[in-house]
Amino acid sequence: MRLTDAEYALLLRHIPATRGRPAENRRRTLDAIFWVALSRHPWRALPPELGRADTAHRQLRRWAKSGTLELLLVAIAGQRHSNPTAAGLTYRLCRAFRRAARLLPLSALLLARRLGLTDALPCEPRFLPRPDLSEIAQKAALAALADPLAQPPGLFRTLARLFRLAAGSPRRWRLR
Repeated sequence: MRLTDAEYALLLRHIPATRGRPAENRRRTLDAIFWVALSRHPWRALPPELGRADTAHRQLRRWAKSGTLELLLVAIAGQRHSNPTAAGLTYRLCRAFRRAARLLPLSALLLARRLGLTDALPCEPRFLPRPDLSEIAQKAALAALADPLAQPPGLFRTLARLFRLAAGSPRRWRLR
């Protein structure tokens, strides 16, 4: 499914200008990225009318490393409830984000969870780390260590479980 004119115009507003040689056909590259992200086929299965697979893959990698994917996700996710064009585009962006999840930093995955875009995550949200929970556990552990002998039995075991829960499960979301 190709981008409509309205979807392409909406995306172009949020894609920063690139340095160096401009893309030959930016719209075709976007169509190729979304085709692979939605089809779950390998890059080599890209139809020839969508251009070269390495061009689209390189562009997705560049966006992942430069933070452009995160910017696009935030910009489009903020409009998804009020703009029907953005609502249709959100799922495609989520799938492209998920396709590039290995290249993205942990902060990007946590951003997608905070935005409520579970389609963009490479795993269930419960397997990702919880920084807010680790801060709470750290404060509780420091308070308990101030006077360890006065603590109720099992408190430190419970705190250890809380730290494991706050750390998430990297095996589930990092597939390297």
